[in-house]
Amino acid sequence: MFFDHLIRELAVCLNVGDTALNREQLVPTYVKHSQARELVEDENYIQITRDTGCLYQPLGQILPGKLIDQIDEMLQQAPHNLKGSHSRKLITDYLSSCTDLTDCHYSAMNLMQSVY
Repeated sequence: MFFDHLIRELAVCLNVGDTALNREQLVPTYVKHSQARELVEDENYIQITRDTGCLYQPLGQILPGKLIDQIDEMLQQAPHNLKGSHSRKLITDYLSSCTDLTDCHYSAMNLMQSVY
């Protein structure tokens, strides 16, 4: 859930020309067992089973600041032809050149591609 959301967020940032991730953006994380039971009343928590759920937390609380800074730098260095391109291939090629993400990660953009 987390990586799919993050990849989609990066794709949107590259397509619209954003140069920084929103550290307050709520992203889903998987929670299980004892943590899930404690969070049942949290408005950002969705219970999936008795012992598991999905908790939406700010990106800045999940990823280390240094990593977010590196992602921001990657967004700032993105080629101008990505902005407004709506091209999954161009965005995937750029992300591939800057990261060690795999095709498995990029499959998160399949739904986005079908919308265009």
